[in-house]
Amino acid sequence: MELASLPFALGAIALAACATPKELPGCRNHECIALGERQVLMTGVAVTPLSVVEDSRCAIEVDCVWAGRVIVQAQVELEHELVTVALDSSAPLHINAGMLSIAEIAPDKSINWQIEPENYRFAFTFVPDIMESPKTGN
Repeated sequence: MELASLPFALGAIALAACATPKELPGCRNHECIALGERQVLMTGVAVTPLSVVEDSRCAIEVDCVWAGRVIVQAQVELEHELVTVALDSSAPLHINAGMLSIAEIAPDKSINWQIEPENYRFAFTFVPDIMESPKTGN
């Protein structure tokens, strides 16, 4: 190999290492949706992820002190009201008498690929608050 072509070859190798594979790993435990898609969580509650604000998750090939997090800007439908919120994968959001959480994010972060916005997949859960009914005496 000529020395003049060495920088080109090294550049091509570096770009190939960061290329996104054709088939990224999907969700394992939930049925996931893409950005812009709507997931109905229960009657009167639905969520649509709009954008990924932050993805600081640890790559799967690395041992990290902190697992990192994903913050997703999402539109939440509560009955007939639309609210835009920032959902943090590390903590549920208390909203409309319940807890809204990011249940799963795909694909995993990797040192082998960059995740483009259209490749993200999400699953959400909503757990209503359970209020104890007053105890009755005998």
